[in-house]
Parts: sequence; structure tokens; C-alpha cells
Amino acid sequence: MSNFFTSNSMIMLERAANFQWVKQRAILDNISNADTPNYKAKYVTFEEALRASITQAAAMGGTGDIRETLRTSVPVVHTAWDESARMDENGVNVAEQSIEMVRNSYQVQHVYRAINSDMSRILMAIRGQ
Repeated sequence: MSNFFTSNSMIMLERAANFQWVKQRAILDNISNADTPNYKAKYVTFEEALRASITQAAAMGGTGDIRETLRTSVPVVHTAWDESARMDENGVNVAEQSIEMVRNSYQVQHVYRAINSDMSRILMAIRGQ
């Protein structure tokens, strides 16, 4: 039996919030190491790994496998080894990272609004409104 807190949408919102947190941490690491020689920028992906996991789970059959795939999906942190922004081989472009940080904060707000909306509906149902 499934309930709201273990629904696919709530699991996806939880995973999206986790992804945004990992992405924010990588961006902040990049900005804080902007003056470190030989530091290479990090970036985070989630969609590709999730898509591959869902495709693999679907091939095995059953929605339980897909739900478990959603629950266990994690963001992947990559290092851009081939990028250098300066002569000291530092790969961080601070302007680009700052823009990405603002973009990520909007995405975080969107995820939290979605969670808040779902929780508000539950609260209304509990109150009988």
C-alpha cells in the first residue's frame, strides 16, 4: 500500500532537493577555490544517471523496481579536468559559477514550493476543507 509520503512525486521531490543541495555545494566549492592553482571546476549531473537507472529498472519489469530506483538515485559529481580558465591551470570561471548559483537557488525555490503545495493539500484534507 502506498501513501503520500512514499508516492513517486514525493520521492522525486526529495531526490530533486538532494540534487540541488549537492549542486549548490559543488558551486560553492568552485567559487571558494577560484584562486587555487590547478583546481578544476566541479559540476553535478543527475538526469542522465536517473534516466539510465529507470531504463534499466523498466527493462527488468515492475513498478516496484522503478520506485526503488527513484529512491536510491544519487547525483554524480564530475570534475572538468580539460577546462582551464587561467594560466595557473585553474578551471573556475567565477562569473559563470555565480550565474549558476543564482539559477540553482531558483530551482531550489521551485522544489520547495512544490513540496509546500503538496503538504498544504494534505493539511486541507486533514482539516476537511
